[in-house]
Amino acid sequence: MKKSTLCAIVLTVLFSACAGQKVVKQEPVQEPVGVAESGYAQSFETDNGGFFPRGGEELLTLSTESAHSGNYSLKVENRSKAWHGPSVRIEQYLEQGKEYTLSLWVKLISPNASQLQLSTQVGEGNAASYSNIARADISTASGWLQLAGTYRYDNTSSGYITVYVESSTDAPASFYIDDVQVSELISAPLVLEDLPPLKARYEGTFLIGNVIAPTGTSGQRFELLKKHFNILTAENAMKPSSLQHDKGVFTFEDVDKMIDTVRAEGFKVHGHTLAWHQQSSEWMNYDGISRDEAIDNLVTHAKTVAGHFSGKVISWDVLNEAIVDNPQHPTDWKASLRQSPWYKAIGPDYVEIVFKAAREADPEAMLYYNDYNLDNQNKSLAVYSMVKDINERNPQVNGRPLIDGIGMQGHYVTNTNPTNVRLSIERFISLGVEVSITELDIQAGSNSQLTEKQALQQGIAYANLFKIFKEYAQHIGRVTLWGLEDSSSWRAATNPLLFDKDLHAKPAFYAASDPERFIAQNEALLPQDAKRVDARYGTPTIDGAVESLWNGVPSVNVDQQLMAWQGATGTAQALWDDSNLYVLITVTGAELNKANTNAYEQDSVEIFVDENNHKTSFYEEDDGQFRVNFANEATFNPASVAGGFVSAATVSGKSYTVEIKIPFKHIQPADGTEIGYDIQINGASASGIRQSVAIWNDLTGNGYQDTSGYGILTLTAK
Repeated sequence: MKKSTLCAIVLTVLFSACAGQKVVKQEPVQEPVGVAESGYAQSFETDNGGFFPRGGEELLTLSTESAHSGNYSLKVENRSKAWHGPSVRIEQYLEQGKEYTLSLWVKLISPNASQLQLSTQVGEGNAASYSNIARADISTASGWLQLAGTYRYDNTSSGYITVYVESSTDAPASFYIDDVQVSELISAPLVLEDLPPLKARYEGTFLIGNVIAPTGTSGQRFELLKKHFNILTAENAMKPSSLQHDKGVFTFEDVDKMIDTVRAEGFKVHGHTLAWHQQSSEWMNYDGISRDEAIDNLVTHAKTVAGHFSGKVISWDVLNEAIVDNPQHPTDWKASLRQSPWYKAIGPDYVEIVFKAAREADPEAMLYYNDYNLDNQNKSLAVYSMVKDINERNPQVNGRPLIDGIGMQGHYVTNTNPTNVRLSIERFISLGVEVSITELDIQAGSNSQLTEKQALQQGIAYANLFKIFKEYAQHIGRVTLWGLEDSSSWRAATNPLLFDKDLHAKPAFYAASDPERFIAQNEALLPQDAKRVDARYGTPTIDGAVESLWNGVPSVNVDQQLMAWQGATGTAQALWDDSNLYVLITVTGAELNKANTNAYEQDSVEIFVDENNHKTSFYEEDDGQFRVNFANEATFNPASVAGGFVSAATVSGKSYTVEIKIPFKHIQPADGTEIGYDIQINGASASGIRQSVAIWNDLTGNGYQDTSGYGILTLTAK
């Protein structure tokens, strides 16, 4: 293990008025202390181990209020952003190319529940790259919980590497950390496999892309990038706060070096992004800024950045993620806009303003609108409506429509319905714009673990998507993977990429290379036929009691878990008459918690109904989601299905029973009628977050927007 002489740390220790705490104030220059024999270790018994507030405003105190071991831990408070948290520099304990185990213990103080993650940063400023090592849902009832994972530091040349704790939810969350360790892991050296280049498989079809950071232009990872990809996107380095953190001060040097290096290696470059509601400095569009000043800030940034890189990038994500998820009135795109700082400061026309600024600054670059969850048909329709309206009003801006393309961020899961992806691609193509898949990754497994079956299922998902991309290749500019290998992904814990942490190709790589062959060889993993069950004829009393009419009615087990936690499960039965569907659900193993304001995070049951059984990948008029919690409080999606709905619930210990009446509104029920049908049970934790989801048939988790995965209920025995 490489060691270097520890520099003295100047610490001013202020003893607080609160017994058992000492507040450590550090000078600007930070160096870590507490080196172990072969790495870094810190238990906070004598000092803070070199930890400093990552955002500059967090309060870090040594505390005896709670400790995982010994007497002290580090208490973290006064956070206002998700990325705020305790950070420590570790570069002097690392050797380039070696793999390390990173671990620490955390305990949540507030709120009652949050999600904390252990991450690492390589490089500073706009040259930095970030990787998540481990992530966990945690509650105040969880006590001490360990976050641990591994990471291979392929390039340590930046001279600045940290490990830190942040929260992906609840930015103000406060917590303790203790027993931090960074230790070398004995592992095989990286050896690149002799594989046919992925980019060669799609030569002349569309570009194959990946992401890059200024610190990533050397080492084995860069060699792998050069072999398989031909276009690169800066993952973070070209975002607004990276290039203009302070007003009027543009920092291009690191990005210029990166772009010059990758272009010299034959890569094309895509720019990401000129405007976004995240990773933008507050001064650009703060609450209270005048419209004119906000427009000036937006236009100045877009023109300066796009103009600076003119001729070096072939395309831009001009605007990122401006539409809300699942908008209720998608044809009204202005009403579907996210209430972002840019929207509040300027109004809906900020969209058109930033595209015009970019086109003026770089007339040759392709200009994209980029967003996630565009497999959601409501959201894709809102984006379609926006681009259609803007391009119809701006048909000739420097010789072509103002918006050249739509970027579909492919942040998917193995059960994502490829039909929805196809529908959105077709919708966007109809506008006459180019489509690109801009941030493709597919989650599988958990805790950085991936079973053989999960890896093959992930491969099937990649194969289904690449098969679609090939079909529409004439209209697709590029397919960009959002990361090279699992451990450096922003979703590292769920193994989303084509290569594992040792740069070995996963089944997903072979699926992307030859999707038709992969599907043919793994047909057994393709989705199976829907489950079926019968509903008997009869009209029960809706009172939550199990009357004799339910005796002998076919029952299904609602016990397939969609999340890692094995929580509440149950059984469901169905009756019908000439007007209504009746469902009886009995749940066991519930916490009986409804503290969360989100109805889906309460102990509850959900019934999904597709009356005409069309199994569409989007909701039609006859489709509905009906949710009832253990206290008999109901919610509906869409709200229009609520009419005539009746429910009753009874509780017994950790179990509850819900009896429900759902009127038929779009079919005339008859003996032999088949309807789409599914049952879901949401299990809350004692702290009030959803910790489990059990389902009867549809394992996609998309039943709230997609009926294609529902089971089938047959109306019988009238």
